[in-house]
Amino acid sequence: MAFLESITYVDLVGYLGGLVTVWGLNQKTMIPLRVGAVSGNLIFMVFGFLAGSNPTFIAHSLLLPLNCFRMFQMIHLVREMRLSTDRDNSLAPLIPFMKKETEKAGVELFHLGDAPDRMILIKSGTVLLKEIDVRCVEGEVLGEIAMFAPDGRRTCTAVCETDCELFTLSNTAMVQLFAQNPRFAMFLVRVIVQRLLNNWHEADARAHARITG
Repeated sequence: MAFLESITYVDLVGYLGGLVTVWGLNQKTMIPLRVGAVSGNLIFMVFGFLAGSNPTFIAHSLLLPLNCFRMFQMIHLVREMRLSTDRDNSLAPLIPFMKKETEKAGVELFHLGDAPDRMILIKSGTVLLKEIDVRCVEGEVLGEIAMFAPDGRRTCTAVCETDCELFTLSNTAMVQLFAQNPRFAMFLVRVIVQRLLNNWHEADARAHARITG
């Protein structure tokens, strides 16, 4: 009883902030986690102000815009994945989660049999897939199939034919998005199937040209 009687309304605000934050961290998907983090930031800002705790107020003031930004990024990604059913496959919604890189002509991005480490979206330039003699250009994606290959290895060698600007997504980030968002999982499967169909049609056309030529 003495403990309960000693609790002030300011303490209650702090405890509420802690409970909300713990609730958010216990969520299994990213959007509820960010909602919990944003709510916790707001409550702890009130607590810091009422308690006169400047470090608490400042820390959560800095965390609030970051968590809001990441939450809206994920909401935008989910919306784009939902709408992508009726659109051409595009990885544009993933760009905020990707790292920008530049590579010179002749650089090997990955080699046949390598363990996969990243998925690549071509911003500009041309990349040659050597074993199947396929050229990938702006807007196309590379390296996504290896994560799902039975042996977990690269299925071909990719070399920059020209200077290239690329966006890359690490395997770890891709697995996390795949696990957290069923719509992203379906989106990625469609991208992979489209790539396989395109490769098959191009190989079939080259074979037909050799026969008729």
